[in-house]
Amino acid sequence: MHKFLLIPILILTACSFQATPQSTPTVTPLPFATATLIPTLTPHPSATAGVPTVIPTISPVSASLTAQVNVRAAPDAKAISLGLLNYGTRVQVIGKDASGKWWQVIYPENSTTAGWVSAEYAPIPEGEAAKIPVAQTTNPPAAASALNETPLAPVANSTSTPASRTASVKAQIFVRAGPGQTYDSLGTVNAGTIVTLTGRNENNVWVQIQFDGGLDGIGWVAAAYLEGADLRGLPYFDNQGKLIFAPTAVSNPGQPTVTATAFSAAAADGDSEQNPAVRLKFSPDGAGELTFSSTLSSPSGDTADWVAFTPYEPTNQSTYVYFKLECSGNGGITAILEKNGIPVPEVKSLVCGNYDFAVQVLGGQEYMLVLSADGSGGGLRFVSYNLYIKSKR
Repeated sequence: MHKFLLIPILILTACSFQATPQSTPTVTPLPFATATLIPTLTPHPSATAGVPTVIPTISPVSASLTAQVNVRAAPDAKAISLGLLNYGTRVQVIGKDASGKWWQVIYPENSTTAGWVSAEYAPIPEGEAAKIPVAQTTNPPAAASALNETPLAPVANSTSTPASRTASVKAQIFVRAGPGQTYDSLGTVNAGTIVTLTGRNENNVWVQIQFDGGLDGIGWVAAAYLEGADLRGLPYFDNQGKLIFAPTAVSNPGQPTVTATAFSAAAADGDSEQNPAVRLKFSPDGAGELTFSSTLSSPSGDTADWVAFTPYEPTNQSTYVYFKLECSGNGGITAILEKNGIPVPEVKSLVCGNYDFAVQVLGGQEYMLVLSADGSGGGLRFVSYNLYIKSKR
């Protein structure tokens, strides 16, 4: 593996940083994007179509939501959304649909109207659930036509993508608002659950699924936790969840097959946690930025790199460092920040496409960034990356 390290543009005469790289890194001032990483979840405008449901005179049953959910105008994931309720909100259930998969709840709170939420995300003991009466329902207009808007995250044309593209969840996983661990959690999906696939990101590392707890009824899960996920031909999105390409009956190239044929396994470079590829101590009079380039692959080839750095602030003084990770190839990378061999609490993983990713650290203490190739999706997954670390001045 070749490490492409840039030459510093400016060498200050009072350099005081200490670097002992296995492959000498180069430090180059780099522009950092100022875009905010974590998106703000913006609900759709509250629907005004349809007639409010009159609450029947029964004793409500209380339930606590296990995920952020849409309140629908009818017991149907395609019904118009009346609004969003956050994780942990207590709802008052006053009815159910004939299948028992939807609860009719008082909405808004303390009002005389009602809406519907998925029973999956508002668990009620079986004995109490049996006493809840079946409510009368009507067929409401679909969400997009009722609000006269285009869904935020369109899915594939049904003429080209199978209507029931599904996969099984291998272990309990978080469902995210976007394709990355930096996005807000919308809830969880349990092991053994069958989920419907509606899209994937550019690297096939994250998969979009139908999820009633998400905006427009979708969410994102890591492909590594899905069993039997055929991603070929699904529409794909960028790392911000924006649709790039949706297959049609005429044009259905999708993304190249998940089994790579144009990539070779990354060559081993011999680095390890004990012998990182880079070990750099930042200095106010010397190195303030680090650029490191490498390649990784999975399941074969070099699967991980280690990059060590020490902030220059006085020992134990709080400061920030900023990361940027650019990737190309047919795979993805997950980078975990560690200190003394233990992941730093409350610090989310760095993934391909993160820019200006700020992390709070302590001066005078060495940190280790462990970059691992994500081999999910089948076949050889190869990625070439550029890592930038900038110490705050």
